[in-house]
Amino acid sequence: MNFRTEIKLGTAPFEMNYQHEVMLVGSCFSDHMGDKLKEMKMNVSSNPFGISFNPHSIAHSISRIIENKEYTAVENFNNLYLSFDHHSSFSSLTKEETLMKINIALHEAHHKLKQANFLFITFGSAWVYRHAAQNRLVANCHKIPNKEFSKELLSIENITTLFNALIGELKAFNPLLNVVFTVSPVRHLKDGFIENQRSKSILLESVHRIVEANFNCSYFPSYEMVIDDLRDYRFFKKDMLHLNEIGVDYVWEKFCDFYFSNETRAIQVEVQALNALLHHRALNDTLIDNKKSLAFASMKEKYPYLIW
Repeated sequence: MNFRTEIKLGTAPFEMNYQHEVMLVGSCFSDHMGDKLKEMKMNVSSNPFGISFNPHSIAHSISRIIENKEYTAVENFNNLYLSFDHHSSFSSLTKEETLMKINIALHEAHHKLKQANFLFITFGSAWVYRHAAQNRLVANCHKIPNKEFSKELLSIENITTLFNALIGELKAFNPLLNVVFTVSPVRHLKDGFIENQRSKSILLESVHRIVEANFNCSYFPSYEMVIDDLRDYRFFKKDMLHLNEIGVDYVWEKFCDFYFSNETRAIQVEVQALNALLHHRALNDTLIDNKKSLAFASMKEKYPYLIW
């Protein structure tokens, strides 16, 4: 008997290989996939503005990357300089340092996106926060008091209009770019159980409308893999919200099977073997270090395009 409903992916709209460049933006789930791709020594860039959950902020960040317009102003809260467009990892004690980190990441992302073959966009939540004084939606509230923000729910029309326009910008900027949308399976229960379901429903319908309306856009069902296939708390961390290592690995294997060419899969096996060797600790350090050096040099010569 079959005790689970495994999702069948069919045929991918494209194949990925080690010569391709990949960018991922969006929720923490995009970071998980980005880390996996980096482990495999692929040319990948993830979340140049930091983790972002709502479609409005994600679209804004991508437009800003295309425009490549530097930031000249940031906010100050409790003697910390920060940006409402960026994750708290960009914040610092001086305005100059914050702007430097933001603009370096911006320029690097502009170059990466121009060369990218694939852009993966992961939506996390349709709930957004508007800063009352500035009347603008923010990507991150930075633990500023709730009274300074109002909470809103994006509509399907909001999201599809925004991204149909953005896809046009992306095609003009990088005509060969393939865009893949995903919806994060991580539940945002701070919004509430019912509110989270409303949010995910809006995101899913929005994504499919965007994909249907635009060439070179597709959908990867990571949400369905977790919610409809795994369907078990044993694949989650102790908070019962975020995927644990086993859950992430399951989606990653599905991702590889779906997108990677046979050649890419073969190289991946070699990279995994070398990674295991490089992380191995032995009693005879000199002998193992020589073995590591020879293996590493051989791999670099064989595959000069890998990112070490």
